[in-house]
Amino acid sequence: MKLNITRQFLVAVIGIFLLAVVLTAGKLFFQPNVIKFHIPNHLYNQDTIFSCRDYLEKIGAIVTFDEKAQEITIQTGLDSYYLEIKTDSVQGIPIYVDNVYIGKTPVKKRLSAGKYVVVAKNSGHVSSIRYLTLKPEIASVKQIILPVDQKNYEGFLDEIILFGYKPIRVMDYYNHAPITKKTIVLRHDVDVSAEDALAMAKIEHLRGVKSTYYFRWCTADPEVLKEVRALGHEVGLHYETLADYSLQYHLKSAQDITSDVKQELRRRLKTEIVHFRQQYGEIYTIASHGAKENIRLGVTNYQAIMAGENPYDYNIIGTAYGPITQHFTYMSDSGGIWEPFPYPKLESNAGPFYILIHPIHWASGLSR
Repeated sequence: MKLNITRQFLVAVIGIFLLAVVLTAGKLFFQPNVIKFHIPNHLYNQDTIFSCRDYLEKIGAIVTFDEKAQEITIQTGLDSYYLEIKTDSVQGIPIYVDNVYIGKTPVKKRLSAGKYVVVAKNSGHVSSIRYLTLKPEIASVKQIILPVDQKNYEGFLDEIILFGYKPIRVMDYYNHAPITKKTIVLRHDVDVSAEDALAMAKIEHLRGVKSTYYFRWCTADPEVLKEVRALGHEVGLHYETLADYSLQYHLKSAQDITSDVKQELRRRLKTEIVHFRQQYGEIYTIASHGAKENIRLGVTNYQAIMAGENPYDYNIIGTAYGPITQHFTYMSDSGGIWEPFPYPKLESNAGPFYILIHPIHWASGLSR
């Protein structure tokens, strides 16, 4: 009880201090003003800071924090919008605005006009993202509801089967499988754990679902690949040839990827495919991996190597990117965040779909 009283006292003291700063700034709420100041270390915590922020935002200020510098910035006199953020199925979900944590739902945040990325990120579940543009014609108070997927992978599969969709492998598309509005190309990038992929493959097999699993060299466990293939799934190479080359030769930018470099990358990828096939069995398609080096360079492995290439020159029938994506509505759980959130589109029969799912983002709900 004593701790609670002390905490409330600190909140009140800081609130009064901030209000005093605001009021002494002179006409602060009638013309644009910015105040920035440091908060002592022993007072800087989420309980005190968030309480003060909520108080100031209620009276029209825009408050931002720099946690590293332990600084608070207060802006007033701007057109602003009071954003109320909730989640659909359950509250208490952490919310981030432009990668800054603002609290758990339901949460309110005052923002100025502009563009924002709002993310509901629930550990252990696949969450969602919203690209938000606040314009002068928008009401000063705006409410958004972000969906959060509480289902485990079994629940997700049962949902798409209930909707009447038929998942196929990437290789099935290139082998001219019939495509209807009820078709889903179901793909998995195995970035971290082969065991998670195997657990997911078994769940699909029990439901008569076949999909494609792309393994990196570092996740390609021969016994797992053998078992995944035996369950009827496609196995392919998740190649990162450009990223590996960049780390080896210290490429500085996309301009370093010359035509000669591209030719070398293509030669290397052809060799990789041969070696992968020798070690792990037949493969028919490949998928580009998005490594940190690709993000730094601003160029994907596909763009640097396979764009415009004939897959048959690599002794494969196709790739997971390129022309195939033009024929489907693409959805992905990259980063553990659905983009876009799939269920409204699935329910509205807006297929066919191409869905990329990473086993690592569903690991907490996979039965082994």
